Amino acid sequence: MKNTIRIKVCGKTYNVVSEETPVYTEKLAASLDSKITAILKASPSLSITDAAVLASLEAYDELSKARVNIENIRSQIKGYVDEAAKAKSETDNCRKTIIELENKVKALEDELEKRTVVKPMADDEVVSAKDLIANEIDAALKSPVYPDSNDRK
Repeated sequence: MKNTIRIKVCGKTYNVVSEETPVYTEKLAASLDSKITAILKASPSLSITDAAVLASLEAYDELSKARVNIENIRSQIKGYVDEAAKAKSETDNCRKTIIELENKVKALEDELEKRTVVKPMADDEVVSAKDLIANEIDAALKSPVYPDSNDRK
């Protein structure tokens, strides 16, 4: 919504049409009036027009520097966003690796348990996996296998 605002700069009243709030526009006018007045006090031989041109030049200088700063900030933010995306990707990869390693550890723990678990024998005697393997080796050694097709017993 457009507002018509009456402002005063260097003693002259202007009607300004703006989409900005009256308070904002009045603050801009007061700031401009202050700059022009300061320039006129510093150089009394200047006309109001010359002082207005110098104030405008100062304002454009500030605007130009602000735009450069904004571009620098945008560039920095883009760098930070890129770094954050890279860190997120690395974090996701690490999480995936952790899950894979946890699964491998679980599989190895299960395998270790299978190989070291103590099993009960028929007569309630408990025998370790090592003893079971030793018993199987002993049994295999007691019944020899002959290389030819005719078993000799």
